[in-house]
Amino acid sequence: MIELFGYAASVLTAISLMMSNIWRLRWLNLAGSILLMVYGVLVKAWPVVAVNAFIMLTDAYYLWELRSKSDLFSLMEVPAQDRTFLTTFLEHYGADIRGFFPDFSLTAHSNPRCVFILRNLMPVGLFIYENECHATARILLDYVIPPYRDLSNARFFYNTSYRGFIKDGFREFVLRNPSPGHVEYLRRLGFVPSAADSSAWVKTLAAGKDICAQRQDAEKLG
Repeated sequence: MIELFGYAASVLTAISLMMSNIWRLRWLNLAGSILLMVYGVLVKAWPVVAVNAFIMLTDAYYLWELRSKSDLFSLMEVPAQDRTFLTTFLEHYGADIRGFFPDFSLTAHSNPRCVFILRNLMPVGLFIYENECHATARILLDYVIPPYRDLSNARFFYNTSYRGFIKDGFREFVLRNPSPGHVEYLRRLGFVPSAADSSAWVKTLAAGKDICAQRQDAEKLG
């Protein structure tokens, strides 16, 4: 049993090194080092205990640093006349993007608006949308590169920068036919199934029901 415990701890440590997200890597590596320390004590392998104690302290330090660090978030709109970097970004992360948005195609839309999410001046996320139903921003792409998928970028975008969307006349975000792996992400950010469209998930920026639903009701009445 002790030997199996040691193998399990080693597997957890190995899995941690496969994580692209540095936050998850540190947490899993911390857990693995603690388990290997326990294993070392059980078998009286003191070099194993010493090495993993050092790894545990190192992981704990960097986790504390990650939590205490204040990141700077900002947005950078992509001008319609110059999409060189945007095209390169989409090509580089194309395979990963298709895992979440398999049907996405920038050229399929006549007037998409593209915004990069910057984290400490690094382009870590890309948000592409178009104007729909006057006050609705239809999401075409909401993507973050693997090392930065800790929801901080999304929370900044949806919970802070939305004021700029309200200023531009938008009152809700809508995403249609999300992939199964994207649904839980939407829930955590406050999206709910649309009352007007069973294929859509909506995040309302103003009080009341979906803007498109209001428009449809008005058309029925008048």
